[in-house]
Amino acid sequence: MSDTVTISVKLFATLKRYVPAGSQDGFPLSLPRGATVQDAITALHIPPEQAGMLVAGDSYIEKGATLTDGLQLNIFPPLAGGIA
Repeated sequence: MSDTVTISVKLFATLKRYVPAGSQDGFPLSLPRGATVQDAITALHIPPEQAGMLVAGDSYIEKGATLTDGLQLNIFPPLAGGIA
């Protein structure tokens, strides 16, 4: 068993500035096995308050969730809007 887990990360809107240099939109990220969503956010140097909505596949995911190999993690900034 590998000591790492590799996920695919896609950043949206204002978070695209945190895409690593030389990477495309939708890039791989390897972290130690047992790493959480928060560990991925930290590894990408995204301020925690800027990771507003986290989606894995078709489901919302919590920052404390453990990452699994092949997971597609989509990170959105906080969303605003609605009726004024």
